[in-house]
Amino acid sequence: MYSNQFKSYQTSNIGTADRGKLVIMIYDHVLKWGRSASEAIQVNNIESRTKAIFKMQDGITELMCSLDFEKGGEVAKNLKNLYEFYNKHLSEANIKNSEKNVTEVIEMMQMLKSAWEEAMENIRKSNSINMNNGFNNGVSLVG
Repeated sequence: MYSNQFKSYQTSNIGTADRGKLVIMIYDHVLKWGRSASEAIQVNNIESRTKAIFKMQDGITELMCSLDFEKGGEVAKNLKNLYEFYNKHLSEANIKNSEKNVTEVIEMMQMLKSAWEEAMENIRKSNSINMNNGFNNGVSLVG
């Protein structure tokens, strides 16, 4: 019963979220799966590590797909390059069972998430941008 209510809430929350909130939600999921990957590496659980790293990469790919290169210009290009680096670093983490690689991605993603949160707060305060403009609210969250 509670599971269905939670899923309903989650679907409603995603369907009504603005673009910035959706991006931050994806970051949260990537970070959650990063912690799971790190824990799995510590106990040498290959199956859990692999699943968690794949979930991280799915979220990062979702972030890449949400980039608007027309409006975002150089920033969007730089973010794409960072996201590609993160996915490559995570592939290496999976191959080498490297907690260090996972931790590095977590740290970098946490900094970017904080920057997004600050930017979204500044935008909300200024009320100068409509955050729903041109964004597909059908974003799927991994995990």
